[in-house]
Amino acid sequence: MKIVIIGGGSVLWTPRLGCDFLLEDALDGSELVLNDIDRDAAVLCARYLRAANAQLKKHWKISVAGIDSALKGADLVLVSISTGGFEAMAVDYNVPEKYGVYHTVGDTTGPGGISRSLRNIPVFIDIARKMNKYCPDAWMLHVTNPLTQLTRAVERSGLIRTIGMCHEYTGAIGTLSAFFGVDRSEIDSLCVGVNHFTVLKDLTVKGVKDPMKQLTVANYIEFEKTSRGKQLSGTVDDIVEQAAAAPEPGMLLPGYLHFCLAEKWGFYPLAGCPHVCESLPGINTSPEMLAKWSIYRKGVLPNRPKAKAERRDKVLKVLEERAAVPEAAERSREMIADAAVGLLTGEPRRVIAACANRGQIDDLPRDVTVETWALATRCGIHPVASGKLPVSVKGFMEQIVTEEELTVEAALTGSFDTFVQALVASPMLADKSAAPALAKELLEGNKQYLPQFTKF
Repeated sequence: MKIVIIGGGSVLWTPRLGCDFLLEDALDGSELVLNDIDRDAAVLCARYLRAANAQLKKHWKISVAGIDSALKGADLVLVSISTGGFEAMAVDYNVPEKYGVYHTVGDTTGPGGISRSLRNIPVFIDIARKMNKYCPDAWMLHVTNPLTQLTRAVERSGLIRTIGMCHEYTGAIGTLSAFFGVDRSEIDSLCVGVNHFTVLKDLTVKGVKDPMKQLTVANYIEFEKTSRGKQLSGTVDDIVEQAAAAPEPGMLLPGYLHFCLAEKWGFYPLAGCPHVCESLPGINTSPEMLAKWSIYRKGVLPNRPKAKAERRDKVLKVLEERAAVPEAAERSREMIADAAVGLLTGEPRRVIAACANRGQIDDLPRDVTVETWALATRCGIHPVASGKLPVSVKGFMEQIVTEEELTVEAALTGSFDTFVQALVASPMLADKSAAPALAKELLEGNKQYLPQFTKF
């Protein structure tokens, strides 16, 4: 295989995903090409992966190249980018606060997610055009947010085959395995929804009768006490109030929203609470409301640049000291390498994939991008039929799909009116009359990345 990583200079993603490829024996002898607008960053990541290659005694060819050269003859193209970087993300995160929207992440739905889509979609379409020219049979796999909107835009272009991939399932199963006291392998579930708003369906846990009925707030608080050693006292209501009043909301009961949804509304989401709340109305309306639901704000600046700088220092230290590459010790639970192995060898590998709805979710519109299990084989990546949504989540899901469809249309056409319609459709924006002013301010804040919007 020839595998290309666009955005290959990311010290947050490339070392982990690259080592996952190296750790798959079936892929040994393949070629990995890193491409990045910051060539020096890609060179650093290539050095790191060459060290891992030597450590594992594998036979990969690892190089850095410009995008056209990198894509020639590629079999798999992995995209991990962020158009405009942290500064543009800060606009997405901060501007909506003036209009009563307090993002907790800001990269998927709501005003921030819509704004991020408008920047990233044209870049993805350009990559798809280049792939159509240089490697038309290759698959584009991507981990870039907003996952759903980007996948939908590329699929609408008809230029190449693509899926989006997220690690939210592995995170959720990790939490549930600890909660139920079982190994991860003893839990299984269908997954239905859209990225960062996908929910479990038909949950099975070995040895646990009616596992969904166990997912109550009271049981969750007991879990935080006994399994995580938190000093919590009083009634359930007392503890919930303590969590809301804590100096750092969301740290005491980080899974509170999940268990409220499971107990009261009948569905358990995969993504973390800061993501999930951005697909529901009435939560991201103020810091006080977020505290009430025990949800922390992940933020953008300075959190993410700080994490990037710390990770880069660790990479440099490993290289300078010629130490063992920690990511080469074992495979992560990311599923990118599984998709690569399935496509190359035909060995069926099960992955969570965001791709066009061809009937895998019965009661969402055809062709919109949805997230379910899929099987990767030589014949391609094929979603698993997963039936209908839980009735309790269907209306919420339909509203998000509408927002995302309007977002993709606005990004592809540069239509200001459609952008406004996407904001109005968003459950996060309570004051719909503010949509035009909010749209203008977001466009103004990132106008250098939005050439398709000539009038606003």
